[in-house]
Amino acid sequence: MSAMTIGVGCMGAASPQRLWSRDYFLAFIVLVGAQLVFVTLMAYMALYALNRFSVNDAAAGFAASSFVLGAAVARLVVGKYLDFIGRKRALLLALTLYALCSLVYPMIDHYGVLIAIRIMQGTGFGVTSTTVATAVIDMIPLGRLSEGLGYIALAGTLSNALGPLAAIQLSQHASSEWVFGFTAGCAVLSFLAVTGMRIQERTPTPTQCARKWQLRLSDLIDGKVLPVAFVALIASTGFALVMTYLTPYMVGLQLADVASVFFLVWALAMLAVRLFAGRVHDRYGDNAVVPAALVSLACGLGLLAVATAPWHFLIAAALGGMGHGAVIPSLQAVGIGRTTTERIPVATSTHYLALDTGIAMGPVALGFVLHFVGYPGMFLVGSCVMLLGVGLYWLVHGRTRQLVHLG
Repeated sequence: MSAMTIGVGCMGAASPQRLWSRDYFLAFIVLVGAQLVFVTLMAYMALYALNRFSVNDAAAGFAASSFVLGAAVARLVVGKYLDFIGRKRALLLALTLYALCSLVYPMIDHYGVLIAIRIMQGTGFGVTSTTVATAVIDMIPLGRLSEGLGYIALAGTLSNALGPLAAIQLSQHASSEWVFGFTAGCAVLSFLAVTGMRIQERTPTPTQCARKWQLRLSDLIDGKVLPVAFVALIASTGFALVMTYLTPYMVGLQLADVASVFFLVWALAMLAVRLFAGRVHDRYGDNAVVPAALVSLACGLGLLAVATAPWHFLIAAALGGMGHGAVIPSLQAVGIGRTTTERIPVATSTHYLALDTGIAMGPVALGFVLHFVGYPGMFLVGSCVMLLGVGLYWLVHGRTRQLVHLG
């Protein structure tokens, strides 16, 4: 099946007009709950590990990031076996594990056990997010793929705004048990939403059945999506760079109060751009959104390198938030348009694996220049990397004009 026919093949059961169907809305709720668990605990876990186990800063950071390791491992496998397990069954099992892990945290008395539970919970998140994204593609009407993926991505935007707030307020004014109880409740909310969803299952092809227990690289990663996934990895590196290093940079500039406003503006910019960027993509094609979004993200990072006044940082937040908010769902739509119906789970897994890799490794890879050039120089290097992403996108996809036209 060609990339031009995938829209008919994977979304033929969806309504030709209505996007916000009952099942689409429930999928959105599932992702909000799952993302809230992820973001809330990412914001709290390093501090919890420091206080509970008296570990050093590096170990505390790993207590937070080890979650991403579990998610990445899950994404490598779930793409191949999702349709063998069953999409709804996989979601229910993953969310059960997700909730149980949150309930177990208060009973952990050893750092090593904490890391094991973090990896297990990350596995649940990897299965959940990949499966929901795969199921949602079947719900999106013809010709509205990028728009539908953009609206679903708002779940992450809401979680990024609410999760850290919940972590801070509950830990300061209640206790760690309240933080973990809140995340368990979010996982249960996602579980209940899944029970009411009508998820389109797909029977594996005879070829897939014959190769069920053969684990090849192509079973884990979609080679047609991989070039575009590298661009997504670059974009998520820019996002991770800001999330990791902006706060200490602004604290050093005695602008700590501006930092909280920065992240709010970033989230609002992501929210605003996702209300229309998907429609632009669906109507005018891939090249109408992706290059401009990467340039916007590059400009945001570049402005951070030269910012001297609070309003400079807020403009950088708006540019970066718009760029990141538009480029991630658009690149996912581009990737889906390059594959075939039966490969959508693997393609989705490849996309999210690239995002996880960028978030986990990007700050480490670019952080090494911090000692030599300081925060401004590091953000400037990050801006140049985003511009390289524009060139890579044009080389691997944009110049061929393989646009996603589904309607």
